[in-house]
Amino acid sequence: MKKILPFFVALCCCGGVYAQAVLENNPTGLRWYQVNTPHFRVLFPEGFDAQGIRMANTLEHLHTPEAKSLGTKPRKISVVLQNQSSVSNGFVSQFPRRSEFYTMPPQDYNFVGTNDWLNLLASHEYRHIVQYQHATRGFNRLFYYLFGNPTLAGMAQVSAPQWFWEGDAVATETAFTPSGRGKIPNFNLVFRTNLQEGRTFNYHKQYLRSFKHNIPNHYVLGYNMISYLRRKTNDPEIWGKITARSWSVPFIPFAFSNAIKNKTGMYVTDLFREMADSYRKEWEAEVASLTLTPFERIHGRPSRTYTDYAYPQPQEDGSVLVMKSGNSHIAQFVRLKGDEEEKVFTPGFVNDAGMLSTAYDAVVWTEYGYDPRWRARNYSQIKLYDWNRHQRRVIGSKHERYGVAALSPKGDRIVTIRSANDYQVSIVILEIFTGKPLHEFPNPENYFYAMPRWSADGQYLYVVKTTRAGKTLCRIDAETGASEDLLPIRQENLGHPVPMGQYLLFNSPVSGIDNIYALDLRDGKRYQVTSSRYGAYNPAISRDSATLYYNEQSRDGLDVVKTPFTPAAWKPFEEKATKQVYQVLVEQEGHPGLLDSVPTTALPVKRYARWKGVVNPYAWGLNVTNDLTRIQAGIASQDILSTTSISAGYAYDINERTGFWQAGVSYQGLYPIIDLNFQRGDRNDDERAFGNDIEFDWTETTVEGGLTLPLLLTRSKYSQQLSIGGAVGITKVSSFENTISRQGEVLYKGPARAVPAFDTLLYVYKDQLSNGDLLYNRFSLTYSRLLKTSYRDFNYRWGQTLAAELYNTPGGGDFEGRLWAVRGALYFPGIGRHHYLYARAAYQESQEGINTELYTFRNRIAKPRGYSYPNNEKFTTLSVNYALPLWYPDIALGPILNIQRIKLNLFYDYGEGTGMEYYYNPDSGRVYRPLTDATYESVGVETTFDFNFMRFLPRFELGFRTTYRKANIYNTSGTVLEFIIGSIGF
Repeated sequence: MKKILPFFVALCCCGGVYAQAVLENNPTGLRWYQVNTPHFRVLFPEGFDAQGIRMANTLEHLHTPEAKSLGTKPRKISVVLQNQSSVSNGFVSQFPRRSEFYTMPPQDYNFVGTNDWLNLLASHEYRHIVQYQHATRGFNRLFYYLFGNPTLAGMAQVSAPQWFWEGDAVATETAFTPSGRGKIPNFNLVFRTNLQEGRTFNYHKQYLRSFKHNIPNHYVLGYNMISYLRRKTNDPEIWGKITARSWSVPFIPFAFSNAIKNKTGMYVTDLFREMADSYRKEWEAEVASLTLTPFERIHGRPSRTYTDYAYPQPQEDGSVLVMKSGNSHIAQFVRLKGDEEEKVFTPGFVNDAGMLSTAYDAVVWTEYGYDPRWRARNYSQIKLYDWNRHQRRVIGSKHERYGVAALSPKGDRIVTIRSANDYQVSIVILEIFTGKPLHEFPNPENYFYAMPRWSADGQYLYVVKTTRAGKTLCRIDAETGASEDLLPIRQENLGHPVPMGQYLLFNSPVSGIDNIYALDLRDGKRYQVTSSRYGAYNPAISRDSATLYYNEQSRDGLDVVKTPFTPAAWKPFEEKATKQVYQVLVEQEGHPGLLDSVPTTALPVKRYARWKGVVNPYAWGLNVTNDLTRIQAGIASQDILSTTSISAGYAYDINERTGFWQAGVSYQGLYPIIDLNFQRGDRNDDERAFGNDIEFDWTETTVEGGLTLPLLLTRSKYSQQLSIGGAVGITKVSSFENTISRQGEVLYKGPARAVPAFDTLLYVYKDQLSNGDLLYNRFSLTYSRLLKTSYRDFNYRWGQTLAAELYNTPGGGDFEGRLWAVRGALYFPGIGRHHYLYARAAYQESQEGINTELYTFRNRIAKPRGYSYPNNEKFTTLSVNYALPLWYPDIALGPILNIQRIKLNLFYDYGEGTGMEYYYNPDSGRVYRPLTDATYESVGVETTFDFNFMRFLPRFELGFRTTYRKANIYNTSGTVLEFIIGSIGF
């Protein structure tokens, strides 16, 4: 469901082949097993055998039917079941080729629907596997054979937009599962609202999105485009035909749009306009037949920026606590009362269960907890905040997988749903003060329970229950665990049950629009409580039982509205048959109950030996690094479980016009990461100094080994990371030659680092090695604590970073050197919401002296902008910046350029450098040491543009920097204009 590595990284094919990033993997002690079928190898941890076998049978069962409409059958692939994570997700990658399922089911009913979670993942992610196989055709097939999986992935994603990849997968899950997202109205909520509110944006804005307006992601656009054309043409294979054409010639610009034109007579922009107009008319006709429920919005909106006020919880004082989030707001709890809005608390990284719960001035929710080292292992913790005492704490174990939390009426207990590592689900009641489990009710059938609530007297629990046959609402005795189904089990996406006296309120999309319904617990009669234009969600009752609060979708987000709680005004429930778009997909595929007939073949389980898969090449042949400075020919490997990455090959440096061999191994299966690197080849460096042209040529061999300990320390709304690393290495230089010429005449050719400077004086390039060995070690420490960001944020409103580095020569080599540097940054909010004031400071000290065998390590700090610099022994710098957005233009210049945002950064830089330059008189042996002391002071402005190029979804940042600098002994005063990519000037 998430796609890793954007296409432009893949295009550079492996610019990260020789980089050694932190991989997402599991603890070393976790034992892995496998089951094999003709088309799948399913890997899973110890204790997950039953689900591993089930998924192997399920995927094999889906193999032919799900691939039919694209006209291809994928070759065998590995699927990894990750059971140590609390994230509910999945992906297909080509780096290396595999799929991973994160197996903890989500609590939000508008995500999982009535499906079994692993079945939903199997349907969606397998379709991505089919897509990649379908893309291996024409020139793409040639690119795969020449360069490997990354280039295939890059070219495939260039020649088909991201909305196709995800929209086609959503359409497939909708056709093959009981409740794919195309059957869930909430999935289309924002798109539908925008169209009916007159916000019919152009294709570029709808796909590439906007900072000005809230536009749903490419999953939603893609599903609507895919389903509309399939319905229009009544051809389930239409998109297979289109992509077969575009993927055969991926290097032709706009091949995808041209392929649509070839098959339908419309370009992609025409198809989008027709689809949007058609659906808008259908939805408006549907609403025209409704009698809408009157309501009163209880709060104002400070701005037109899209903002949700979700999960209303009425309080004793008449206020309503909600979770506020949106394009400009990170998730936070606020209390609404009249037109006043009081901030209560900002939680950390929320594991959104689709509900909140409050009692006695306290709110509970679930939040991710992180393993410090293992990125594939994390937790879902219950957090409680008491806003009267301003106290926050974790309820229960910090190492559990609790998916949801609801407070009892007395505030002394919490009910939660626990998802164990073996996929077993249970209802757990915790004592709030100690966090100890009071009850954990048996669930031998392993029904999936979600969104529990307490009865007013605390005797019963009301939960959503999902079985193989569908969903129901269930009442459970809070002491004995005895349960009773309250509605017939069927494929209806019930959610958010809330008991109130003799009634149980809940959500359902049965009418085609999400609305609130009520079940009379005395006689079993069902009523429709709301009739909403777009969607009504999350019912809650006031403490005096007189008012119903809920969320009503509006033009600018979810509003909190209220209406009298009057059961006499409710309509008896009448189910009406409606023709939905998704029904066309189901009929075209012809397998509506495919997942009901998955075989239960007893597959043999075998131990998976990690070492056998250590070498697993996924990229080979020629490629270009991301910075476009090197051409490489080599191979890259990473094992399926992401413990070992290996790279080896030959690289040609475009700037130096030299080539070298290189190899690297990163083993990440232990607590510290172990890195080994080797490089050998020719080097070249050209200089212009003292009126001379200087060229250094040499052969260099470097061997380095190091340890890194990357720790993830996030515990709150601040993302915290700490990394400690060290390495030792040796660089051996031979065949060093220094050629000095002037106007084409060679003045000197030899092994010295010295060049003629003034008259009889020589200058030694101490940042350049000559023949000999450099034995070195290095140490680094980095720490960051940064506030989480909203969609519009492009910097941090609060945060701190610190980095320290030490480079040294411990002895035993031919050169001596030392450098240490420290850098830090502080981030503060500016005057406006997306204004940022931030300051950066740094200090660096490098060993200097008259010794001609000194080696000066490269600069490690950012210095004032607009200057050139000598080598300084000490340098101190300070930078103050104020950044803000200027405009959200949403201007599309045809299909070439789409400008989303223009930003401004005002800066003031100050620096002080001290030290000496050393000039040598070889005749007298004297050394002249002029000071390099200087002050550097500049002010300026950076103007940058966030834009999309050629309709590609990733945003790029380009701009220009205008700097006014003060004069010093090395630079004249004046204005410097630079072109910048991100924050890097050229």
